[in-house]
Amino acid sequence: MNTNRIVNENFYDEYQYFDSVLAKRFKIEENGVVRYVKEMKNAVIDVRDVLPEWDPTIARLQKMKVRYDSLDNAESSFDDFQGKDEDVVWIKVFLTKLESHADPLSKYSKLEFTYKKRKKSFFQKLKALFS
Repeated sequence: MNTNRIVNENFYDEYQYFDSVLAKRFKIEENGVVRYVKEMKNAVIDVRDVLPEWDPTIARLQKMKVRYDSLDNAESSFDDFQGKDEDVVWIKVFLTKLESHADPLSKYSKLEFTYKKRKKSFFQKLKALFS
């Protein structure tokens, strides 16, 4: 059997499982990865400064979604080179992080950002005095 086929089949199966785990987390039927990315994109922009893995995680999830879709829609052959086994390893590590609540969204939910507690500006104080 072709090495590329084995790698792609492993990725395909692992991605399906990964997507279903994320779908269960969000209590939806399918497209858990898409929902996870959407939630990350809706987060406060300041999170990028606090969690350095934020942007690379979004990019990796999107890249894997494209790879999965190309295999799923038969745009690419399982026998062609689509990527390495490192995507499967990354998914397994990410699943471990999900279980221990150490994934980016779990970390984000525990953070507090200063803009929520920002002091009023001079004009806001003046407006409050006269109203």
